[in-house]
Amino acid sequence: MKIREAGNSSPESGVAAAVAGVSAFDLPTLDKIPVIKELLRVAGEGLALDIGIGTGYTTFHVFGNRPTVCVDLHRPNLEYFRDRMRNASAAEQPGVVAMATALPFRSGAFRFVLCSEVLEHLEDDDSAVREISRVLSQDGRAVITVPYTGIGFTGFLEALRIKTVHDFPGPEFHVRPGYDERSLAALLARHGLEIERHAFYMRFFTRVAVDMVSLSHIIYQRLAHGRRSWTWSEAAEAEGGLAFRLYTLAFPLLQAFSKMDRLIGGRRGFGLVASVRKSSAGERRLSPAQAQDAQKEA
Repeated sequence: MKIREAGNSSPESGVAAAVAGVSAFDLPTLDKIPVIKELLRVAGEGLALDIGIGTGYTTFHVFGNRPTVCVDLHRPNLEYFRDRMRNASAAEQPGVVAMATALPFRSGAFRFVLCSEVLEHLEDDDSAVREISRVLSQDGRAVITVPYTGIGFTGFLEALRIKTVHDFPGPEFHVRPGYDERSLAALLARHGLEIERHAFYMRFFTRVAVDMVSLSHIIYQRLAHGRRSWTWSEAAEAEGGLAFRLYTLAFPLLQAFSKMDRLIGGRRGFGLVASVRKSSAGERRLSPAQAQDAQKEA
């Protein structure tokens, strides 16, 4: 992956294994990838864009060998993914250090856009969605994933008032807890986008397992590194260490526990995934609140 500054086919098993790393043992990542793939429906010609790639694990498993531009604000994340791809002798994807609110690409350049777990980190989420709308082609599709607030809280650690990496200054800080269907739809509508379909991931049992792991990781990071905040590339430093090896041994039990979510079927989860396209005829849609204001003025 060539990294610069800026103002599909199915993955083969050998490449997938080489790209894996720490994210292959991240329950939320594994839970959301099938949902993203179902809603994004990547097929046919067209360039892809992933905004906020983290380790690049989701990027690879969603887009495979499709030409994909990888964007992240944190250069070490891009370098981590680049090195993984090189070790696998896979085709390198261009990496760009850029802000989601100022993408350095021409309008309509991408047919497929993924923006996973990014908007909740941004003060100016309006500008980020405006940029997604701008770079998305007229016949393109984007998938956006965010923490879901419709349940009343986004995790059990939050409900217990236990501070996580998302509560401290740094790349993983959450400006807002997340979105529900209405607030996300209103944000998109202000920039000419609409939700085609939405789905959920990380339901009850997966969320419980994730929070148990998160609490253990918080303790590990503070004791081993004195950190309250860290990035994906810093979390990946644990690969090969004793703590990570012990976690991989326990991981099958966590996966089995999370699969109990099948018992609760189609209930809402703690993660929201939305398939997004440009509004019909390129119309600029009003949010419900804007529509009400317009009616009052009339």
